[in-house]
Amino acid sequence: DGCRDRRQTDPEQLCGLLRRDAAAGIFDDLTPLLLCGFDHLVPVQQAFLDALRQRGVTVTASDDAAARPATAVSMRHCPDANAELRAAADWARQILEAEPAARIGVVVPDLSTRAAEVRRVFLDALAPDWRLRDTSTGVALNVSYGEPLAGVAVIAAALNALRVAGGRAEFNEFSALLRSRWFAGGTGNACRRAELELRLRDRLRIDFSLTDALAECRDEPEFAALVNQLLEHSRQRQPRSMAQWAAAFAALLQAIGWPGGDSLDSRSWQALQSWHEVLRELAAGGMVLDSVSRGEALAALATLSQQRLFQPEGRPDGVQVMGLLEAAGHRFKYLWVCGMARELWPAPARPDAFVPLDLQRRLGMPDATPAQAIARAGQQAERLRHSTEQLVVSMPLQADGEPLSASPFFAATAAPQTVAGAANWNEIMQAGGVTELLQTDPPPPWPAGGKVAGGVSVLNLQAVSPLNAFIERRLGAVEMPVPVTGIDARQRGNLTHQALEALYSAAPGRAQLAAMDVAQREALVRESLRRQIARLPGADEAFMQALGAAELELQVQRVLAFVALDLTRADFDVVECEGAHSVSIGPLLLDLKLDRLDRLADDALLVIDYKTGRVNRQNWNPDKPRDLQLPLYVSCVVPDAAGVAFAQVSARGIAYDGVGAADIDVPGMRSPGSKPRTEVKFFYPRSKEVIVSWEALRKVWAELLAELAAQFADGDFRFDPLNPDSARGQFAVLSRIYDGGPVLTEDDA
Repeated sequence: DGCRDRRQTDPEQLCGLLRRDAAAGIFDDLTPLLLCGFDHLVPVQQAFLDALRQRGVTVTASDDAAARPATAVSMRHCPDANAELRAAADWARQILEAEPAARIGVVVPDLSTRAAEVRRVFLDALAPDWRLRDTSTGVALNVSYGEPLAGVAVIAAALNALRVAGGRAEFNEFSALLRSRWFAGGTGNACRRAELELRLRDRLRIDFSLTDALAECRDEPEFAALVNQLLEHSRQRQPRSMAQWAAAFAALLQAIGWPGGDSLDSRSWQALQSWHEVLRELAAGGMVLDSVSRGEALAALATLSQQRLFQPEGRPDGVQVMGLLEAAGHRFKYLWVCGMARELWPAPARPDAFVPLDLQRRLGMPDATPAQAIARAGQQAERLRHSTEQLVVSMPLQADGEPLSASPFFAATAAPQTVAGAANWNEIMQAGGVTELLQTDPPPPWPAGGKVAGGVSVLNLQAVSPLNAFIERRLGAVEMPVPVTGIDARQRGNLTHQALEALYSAAPGRAQLAAMDVAQREALVRESLRRQIARLPGADEAFMQALGAAELELQVQRVLAFVALDLTRADFDVVECEGAHSVSIGPLLLDLKLDRLDRLADDALLVIDYKTGRVNRQNWNPDKPRDLQLPLYVSCVVPDAAGVAFAQVSARGIAYDGVGAADIDVPGMRSPGSKPRTEVKFFYPRSKEVIVSWEALRKVWAELLAELAAQFADGDFRFDPLNPDSARGQFAVLSRIYDGGPVLTEDDA
């Protein structure tokens, strides 16, 4: 109704209106009409042209390609589709080197689904260093397929900023904004913003408000100002017209310094011009919708940006890569056509699922019958044969393991040639390389008495993977933490530790615990947990308040259940609770925190480590050590301890699990030896000999710890690709574990 009132129409109705105008005689004086590039006319187009002919207007179709002689076909067979692309790219490069001014075409029928891959393959052939030197803009290459405007980096950054400006943000979106070079300070302050992101990963949840984010960004004033602009914009909640929202979006992007302070390359500049057209198109939507919310306007903008195909202007010379339809009407000196296998082209006919098939066939709609698809393919093949002086047609010999046969539309004048596909630059360099033995270049030794960050973790890492120990404790690399929804395992563990510390500081022994009634113990634990939960990120939000209340109840139950377990023990006193220590182990100085030290009724000392996750005392086994925290305590902090134990306080259970002297009276404790169900079987390193006493175990632990400390201090960073813990994940870029091909597991070896 709005279009009718404004005397507007859409492209689908235009031909119908023109047909009525033609029947009324408006075009009677029209000069002869020549149609170029029309392979198929839809019914409304045909009706319009018939109306012109009935009024005496001359309408003819041009077939310029048929006026030129057909070119002989040279056929190439390639192992697969990837080798076919590489062969075509290498062929184009050789021609360019011999004839820089030659007009070269490459037709890829499925270019719409392979555009990015095609561009990479051709750039590898024409400019091998394009990834390192950003030389892609100067290459004589034009890939004639657009990508959605929303996918271009500068536009994607703008849309991301507008999403974040809604008031709440997901961390991935906020992180992309923080690291983007398309906003004010993005380039000059990149290092400070990287440090800020690391802090925010600890302080923000996966979903948060801009108010919370702003409070954490004060150390980076320019970015804080940017976040403040987004926050101010988020307060614009009243419905507006599309034109007003378009202006508001443009004003916000300008206020936050988009598209950055650096000069734009040609591709980004062209994308920016296309973006302005999208904003104008959004504003024009106000002629249909009078008032919409910000979310609706942003969704419309994102849809328009996704629907608009962006194809930057390429060089008119050099290599033109295009689809079959784009190639119509072009003239080349050299032309290579890919994918000409019977099973691949023409593609199967796909009639419109929403129009009755019988109607489609009666009207001759595209893809209504297989015969139409075959006829159109023959027409396209004939046009290609007449559009070049030299024609190469190729096909992959197999796809997904199935053999393919040649298309009948191109009859080769000579026997097909089989090509393997040219090697890319990296493969050529590797094949021509010579193995060179480098001189040993060990890292400098660790300074005697030098402090290592992370406490006992350096020895755990050295035991499991020396390379990881070197990366994390020598190079200072850390894996990027991933924000979570709610409360993560580390935060949950801290809550438990702090509640136990508060309780055992107030009641440092069994007698004091027993003197308190259950209500007193519960009140003390609740108050400690309540204070800590209130400090969690996002604690003032409704979701976190509900989650925090549930977590508090679970924690109270577990802590009180552990206290009940302690009350079943014989008398003990808590000598130390969350005590800090600095210890020397070989040349290393480590800072440690001992969760708890108990003095038993016979004056024996027991070292306790709280665990809120999975526990396994076999991680202390000197033959395959993984967790050396408690062995380090009894070697350097409490050398006369009678035993060590995990105190498990988690959903998996409430229990002690430890090892110590044979006469220690604590539930869950075992002594070293080999008797089943009563003792723990530990082995000497690199040996199957069983350790038979607590004293022998402590001695072996002390020797093992000293050995690991010495290895780290000497710069030992051995790398075992079969070790599943060895420098994978985020550290794979340093270990290059995947450079040698698929990684084997112990089962594969």
